Order: sequence, then structure tokens, then C-alpha cells
Amino acid sequence: MTTATPGLEARPASVAVLAAAVGSPDDSATVAAAVAATVADAGPAERDALLVAALRAAVPDTADALAGRGLPRALAEASVADVDHKLARYGLHGTGVEWLVAVVTGRVVAVGRLQFELGDHLADGTPAWGVHVPETGPLDPVACDRSFADAPEVLRGFAGHLAADRWQCRSWMLDPGLPAALGPDANLVRFARRFRLVPPGERDATEGDASVAKFVFGVPLATARSAAPSGRLRAAVLDRWARGEHWTERTGTAPVA
Repeated sequence: MTTATPGLEARPASVAVLAAAVGSPDDSATVAAAVAATVADAGPAERDALLVAALRAAVPDTADALAGRGLPRALAEASVADVDHKLARYGLHGTGVEWLVAVVTGRVVAVGRLQFELGDHLADGTPAWGVHVPETGPLDPVACDRSFADAPEVLRGFAGHLAADRWQCRSWMLDPGLPAALGPDANLVRFARRFRLVPPGERDATEGDASVAKFVFGVPLATARSAAPSGRLRAAVLDRWARGEHWTERTGTAPVA
């Protein structure tokens, strides 16, 4: 896990790149590369610490900018709070710089239980709103219903130029074997039923293993494989691995009501 070096301050140039990207059409990969360029002269450890410092320094101004663009203040602050949450839980590289940049530049909006990513697209290029599940407790179906009901008005009011009429979610939670493993009434299964799976690609075959290790066990895959089978979900994950099988990451879509 990477944390900021004590006393190390964010470089103004790094924070300026993030601030300029709020509301811009640049994708997260482009912005992440631009931020990385501002600390490229530092050594590896210092470089990571400078990136963390820049991301954290940008959070308050981003919240202000999002509120200024029409996002309710409570939602603006809840959205950018994911930066500190993810850094504390997974670190810089465990989370992924591009995701942190997406959050701190306003491309990911938290509405109740769920997060929604602006500027997503279906495989054919059709605009979509990406759906993400933050690690903030049980995946309560009623809370999810409320998020899906409230999000369209929020997202259209905040970024009408990125409006969409399809939801898109890519997650290990959409693995089609989950109902058999957990039962039809499990919260994860009820969430997955909201989406219609698109045909799997070649990379879907084993990609979910690392995601399950990260989000279910909170550890790398090699460590997760030897974890204790505590709880129904962990037991189901370990049982599949014990049979020499894999978990998949699948993509599903659904119409926006």
C-alpha cells in the first residue's frame, strides 16, 4: 500500500492538472498520464507519494467544483470521498490510478448506495452510465432501487451532455454461477438480475479471479486461495477454486427507466 510521505506536499502542477480536468472531455487515462508527467523526475517511492498527495489535495476543490456545476453538495462530497476510502483500503496501485483520477475529476458520481460513471459506452459506442458498487456495506435491494431511481435526474442535471439511456456494469458479481452458489435471494444475485449479460469475450474466462480475491477477501489472489472459508460467499469462492474452476468478470446492460 502506498501512502503519502510525512511532510511531502503535492506539487502545484499536479493539482492543477487534476483541477483543469474536472468537466473536461479528457478520459481518465489521458489525465492520469498528464499527472504522472508532473512527477516523472522523482524516484519511484517519492513519485507514488506525490501522486497520492496530489489526489488528496484535489479533493476539496473538486467537491466545490462539482457543487458549482449543479451537483448537490452532499452528493459532491460523497463522490470524492471515494479517493480516501480507496487509498486507505487498497493503496494507490491496488486501487488503480485511473480510477482515482476518474473520481477526483468528477467522472464518478455517488448517488446513494451506488456509484455512476459518466462517459461510459457500450461495445457499439452507444453512450451509457457505468454502474459501480462501493464497499460501503450490504448491497441492500431497496437502497439499490433508490439509487437507480434517483440517479437519472441527478446525472442529467449535472452532466446533460453525457446523458444515456442504458446502464452498464462490469463485475465479478455478474458471474452467471452466483445464483447456484448463493441462492436466488442473495443480495448479490438480486443485484445481478437487474442486468442482461452481453456475450462473453475471451478475457472473461478467468479475469474474475483477481477481482474476487480483491473485493471478497481484500488480498491478492495467491493469498485468497489459502484463506479460511468463513461465510457463504467466501466458501463458494473457495469451493470453485478447489474444483479447478474460475470466476468470471462479465458485462451486463439494462435500460434506464
